[in-house]
Amino acid sequence: MSAGIDLPAFPADIDPADWPELSYRLGLTDGLPTFPPSRDVVEALVAGSGRKADDIVGVMPPSGRTATVLDVAANAAMAGCLPEHLPVVLAALEAMQEPRFNLAGVVATTHPCWPLVIVSGSAVQRLAMATAESVMSGGGVRANVAIGRAVKLVIWNVGGGRPREPVQEIFGHPGRLAFCIAESPSSPWPALHDARGVPAPAGAVTVFACEAPQIANPWGFSTSDNPRIGEQWLGTVADQMSTRGNNNTHTMGEMLVAFTPSMARTLAQQGWTRESIQRRLWETARRRLGDIRLTVDGAPAVDAASHYEWWPEWVDQNDPEMRVPVTWSPSDIHVIVTGADSIPASAVFPSWGNLGGFAVTRALPEPTGQQR
Repeated sequence: MSAGIDLPAFPADIDPADWPELSYRLGLTDGLPTFPPSRDVVEALVAGSGRKADDIVGVMPPSGRTATVLDVAANAAMAGCLPEHLPVVLAALEAMQEPRFNLAGVVATTHPCWPLVIVSGSAVQRLAMATAESVMSGGGVRANVAIGRAVKLVIWNVGGGRPREPVQEIFGHPGRLAFCIAESPSSPWPALHDARGVPAPAGAVTVFACEAPQIANPWGFSTSDNPRIGEQWLGTVADQMSTRGNNNTHTMGEMLVAFTPSMARTLAQQGWTRESIQRRLWETARRRLGDIRLTVDGAPAVDAASHYEWWPEWVDQNDPEMRVPVTWSPSDIHVIVTGADSIPASAVFPSWGNLGGFAVTRALPEPTGQQR
């Protein structure tokens, strides 16, 4: 298997025991060992997708090579995927083909963002995905890590997205090894794909390029018979969302917020819906314009030369007291429920701002029965 890249020194016959070291020598891995993509494993993965091996999945940047289902299956085999995982990998990669996602920019940018794959709906339980403790690092579950790893290896091997040239990421992102989570089935609100208007009886995949999670601890409030605890918690989340160094604070765009099931239940019990949370966060996750842009002497930069061309017209850029939101609209704040069902907690995922990586959702096909 070529895995979609040029391999002039690729041996004709490979002992599976030799594969891990060979993958390092050939540059097929970004640092972690891989499984041998043997023909029988790859063919089983293709069968599990319910598609033809030569079906085109899309053009993978920055190389511009076209990935087929077979290419994706070869890389998924190296990642340790099972046949039932491949439809998720394919849906995620195809969602990233949307022009608004700007995958080429996400892969090569200096900014530490990476496509987060969020699985929601019936697929979460069907694939036995982790949704609780350590969910952001895979939760010790094969599906989460293998799916995220397969996405990375396709971009690494087919797309050629490697550090230094052309990837210019300054610090990097731990999610570039594997970044796949699942929405908790115990959420008090509709599944993410339903909220985004995508019917998906078999479950769905949402991709969103974002930074690693930043915890928003709900400290400093009385939780004993406090009818305003939900409102106070959201104030803390909004404060975390609007830090001065976020791309979102300067360029808006989209942002992701995750709540643990226990926090989500309390919010729901106090009457908060996903939509009312989005509205409240959009109204409160703001900064004073005069604190965002400064002149050399520290005064608010409100002159015409300092204006941001990407801010909407309703933002009065001449007014230093104008409070500027971190997203374009309430619906651009994506709300999910995931993580351990223990203490109330939340996390904020800033994005690349207005430059791309915007959320795209795809419904998953009905299972083919090709599982093991």
